[in-house]
Amino acid sequence: MNWNLDDLYKGFDATYDADIVKLEKLLSDYKVLVKNEAGLSDLALLENYLRSQEDLEKLATSLFAFASLTTSTDVTNQVALGYMAKLQQLLSSVTKENVQMSRFIANLDLNQLEKQSELVKTYRYGLELTQKGAKHLLSEAEEVIYSKMRQLASGQWGQLQGLLTANLNVEFEGKTITLSEVRNLAYDHNNDIRKKAYDAELKSYEPIADAVAMALSNIKREVTELNAMRGYESALEKTLESSHMSRQTLDAMIEAMKDFRPHFAAYLKAKSVYLGHQKALPFYDLFAPIGKLEKTYTFDEAKHIVLDSFYGFSPRLGNFAKKAFDHNWIDAFPRKGKRGGAFCSNQPQIRQSRFLLNFTGSLSDVSTLAHELGHGYHGDVIQDEQPLNWDYPMPLAETASIFCETIVMNKLFNELEKDEEKLSVLEISLQGDTQVIIDILSRYLFETKLFENAKGPISKDQMKSWMLEAQKEAYTDGLDPEFLHPYMWLNKGHYYSAGLNFYNFPYAFGLLFGKGLYSLYLKDKESFLKNYDRLLGMTGKASVEDVAASMGIDVTKKDFWVTSLLEVKKDIDLVIKLMQKTV
Repeated sequence: MNWNLDDLYKGFDATYDADIVKLEKLLSDYKVLVKNEAGLSDLALLENYLRSQEDLEKLATSLFAFASLTTSTDVTNQVALGYMAKLQQLLSSVTKENVQMSRFIANLDLNQLEKQSELVKTYRYGLELTQKGAKHLLSEAEEVIYSKMRQLASGQWGQLQGLLTANLNVEFEGKTITLSEVRNLAYDHNNDIRKKAYDAELKSYEPIADAVAMALSNIKREVTELNAMRGYESALEKTLESSHMSRQTLDAMIEAMKDFRPHFAAYLKAKSVYLGHQKALPFYDLFAPIGKLEKTYTFDEAKHIVLDSFYGFSPRLGNFAKKAFDHNWIDAFPRKGKRGGAFCSNQPQIRQSRFLLNFTGSLSDVSTLAHELGHGYHGDVIQDEQPLNWDYPMPLAETASIFCETIVMNKLFNELEKDEEKLSVLEISLQGDTQVIIDILSRYLFETKLFENAKGPISKDQMKSWMLEAQKEAYTDGLDPEFLHPYMWLNKGHYYSAGLNFYNFPYAFGLLFGKGLYSLYLKDKESFLKNYDRLLGMTGKASVEDVAASMGIDVTKKDFWVTSLLEVKKDIDLVIKLMQKTV
């Protein structure tokens, strides 16, 4: 079950090298265009610029994706890493021209130009964002210097974290296993194995903690310095701008999440009692399976569950998932040198996607499979848009994935008859909700603290301390304070990208927005299906608030988030009831 990348490239061969030459030619032509020695009118220059960006988007996406996906399953592949560095250098070679075009666009009257051009009308929203971002640009020389130095600074620090964690040897019960494998043991049915795996995981971090802490510290310091130079008040301001989302929306959501902490704590304490603990729930039992659905799933079984669920929603969703399975778009199982976690990489330029999993057979893995295929479905819809509208902001990136997770878990739940089986499925779903609301809240609090102190070096001990504080604030009294996870900053790759700060609250947005959408789906399925794909198609060309408004949702008001959280609370109340009934 390894993925097939042949539709991108068959290897780093003559075809791949020829496309790099094509990319170099496109970049060279772009540099000539920006000089505008032909004296093109504003409209002609803008249209030619947009067409050149479309061509660059398609070719660069394929080239970079092949190299990046190759390293995802082999983090030590020096050939792929070399090509990634080369591509970064090539794309950064037009930094000066990008700055010049941004400043040119900033002074255009888009209202007038879109009356004369369908192309300008198509990309109006993106052009408006360019105008807004232009005020934060440094000088051309400074932007060129930073684009080059970033490859040697935050880019390399991020790769260091990936390299150290992907190749980390974990000693467990006399065997050497990978970090992904030991973390997956958190879902084991044996409580002794879960505790030993937790201890082994924490111990395994010790030899690399200083190096990874230095990497994270330096990435956040770089971001802080650059944002100050650009005139941003904070990294959060920059992230919200990149997310096409207002601070009002974020604050409304975070406040609602904080209000519901006692309900999640009640669930965790009830689970602790169910598992026989005398105190609150220890971190190592957060993912402990409960109930009597002790089954593990083969990948083939997971595939059929997902397909049945997706076809029950719509033929297009089912057909998309079937295509992903049939054409080897999925790299399913953990192995040495493969990065941990899971992700979807949409490739709209070839009308495909690729999915990385670390599937070991748990019900949670089935849910993850549905989640990542949901991302792919989003890509399947967005590929019908024009190339410069393919990219969508982080908060909306989780919409389809959470929705697909919900479809699968609800189908599994509704097909069960025994209370103990229902408890297993519903509690797995609630585990995910708890991670995306409460653990995400802890990560948001931790990263906020990190940026508040990012003017100088930050030690691993300080990071561990802040992470424990954040977990206590988010989980309140739901977790045993003697058994938390001080290294959650070390194993989460989201922290290690200078361009993706606060890559945590978008997951909460996606879950709660998805819950709200699912409620609309249940009320009027026919009407929802007509509008759902249109909503996904809008995500690359409208703000978060406008996309939500297309479905009659006001995300700037706390009321919407409370309504979505009340749907989660229904599951909390039912899980507590079932645990008390079956204990």
